[in-house]
Amino acid sequence: MNKNNKIGIIGAGPAGASAAYYLQKEGYDVTVFEKESFIGGRTHAYNDGEIRFDTGASFFTNFYPLLKELVTKLNLDDEVIELERRVGLRYKDVLAEFTFGDLKTFWRLPFITRKDKLIMIWSTIKLTLQRRNLDLVSPEKLAKYDDSSIAEWATNTMSENVYQYLIRPGVEPFWYFSCNDVSRAMTTVLQGRAADAKFYTFKKGMSRISEKLLANVELHMKSTVNQLSKKENKIEISYIKDNIESTIEVDKIIVATPANAFQNISINFKLEKGISDFISTQKYVSNVHATFTVNEEEVKNMFAYYYPCGEWKTPIGAIVLHKQKCKDSIKVPEGKELISVFILDKPSRELIEIDDDEEVFKRIWEMAITFEGKLPKEAKPVALFKRNNAIPLHEVGRYTTANKIKNQQNKDVIFAGDYMSCATVEGALRSGRWAAAQVSGKKISF
Repeated sequence: MNKNNKIGIIGAGPAGASAAYYLQKEGYDVTVFEKESFIGGRTHAYNDGEIRFDTGASFFTNFYPLLKELVTKLNLDDEVIELERRVGLRYKDVLAEFTFGDLKTFWRLPFITRKDKLIMIWSTIKLTLQRRNLDLVSPEKLAKYDDSSIAEWATNTMSENVYQYLIRPGVEPFWYFSCNDVSRAMTTVLQGRAADAKFYTFKKGMSRISEKLLANVELHMKSTVNQLSKKENKIEISYIKDNIESTIEVDKIIVATPANAFQNISINFKLEKGISDFISTQKYVSNVHATFTVNEEEVKNMFAYYYPCGEWKTPIGAIVLHKQKCKDSIKVPEGKELISVFILDKPSRELIEIDDDEEVFKRIWEMAITFEGKLPKEAKPVALFKRNNAIPLHEVGRYTTANKIKNQQNKDVIFAGDYMSCATVEGALRSGRWAAAQVSGKKISF
């Protein structure tokens, strides 16, 4: 393709930012459209001047190879900080300490037998030895493990206790969906990486990677794309900014929005049936995320994270004490601790229906102190995030379908995003790089 051609990208999250970065490096004229006033999509950081924290994806790991490569290329090494990973695992009235990658705390867990622990260790060793064949975000490699749900796989290959007390708390607090509803593919890879896993973020939040990738790209912020039309050999993008509708012609488009957001765009030409059906059938889980401040002294001896485990009813997905997690990655008034409470999918849907945010804050803090009694009775609300479409639902068969249709895309409209891979920043970045390669004609794997 002629590198003087103009490429339009819809979405300034990690997928769109990655696509723009690689195309610009190849010499293409790139324009990015973003409906929000900020860059980063679901890695966006809340910042009111006094308090700052990540509102969505808030970490990356030592097995995100593309992100690791970009950190160095974009001179972000000095901004990377490692996170505390001491977790309080709770089953009803029992709370146990667990640290990711620490065999001692694993061995001391009270919920499971010695036999279950040995089963988990042996299963992890076997997957660790297969690392060369495992990839967290490649649809092709994930499809090989896309044969059952997490619950079915873990229960049948390990044990019910291993599933309830070890696998579930490694999945549901991060993605909010039920292990009964999603493919075991991504979890299989994660278990193979668990032994030496480390977790990091950026000093100014996870949106830093998108901001750096888009540093020299033409951006149309607060611009909602509402229509795509064919004009001879061009594609006309219609978008609305400040209540004014404008148009621009491009040669190709990369769509880097969530799948459900794309369905709000009117298209006057046909897409390939495979990709069209895939996009239209994507499901998302809901999440409500509420943040509060409390006096730091009241929670100084608590863990950085609290996750549920075992089979019991709780609306809590996770409780995070941000200063304990990493004080250098947030901003909060002196003497205060910032606490985030994340609600699981089904109870989130009920809370989203409540219009009174004050009531939602009240209910969520009551849920939090019911789950963890050491939390103070009173907390000051900071911000509330209600997301009907928080994270793509990784249903069984989704990776297999994504792998089949990824090369059947319309050559004028190319899709990128974590629903083409997995719900991680690495998945979004890799899908963006792959989409850029489809434009330039480069042959790269996902």
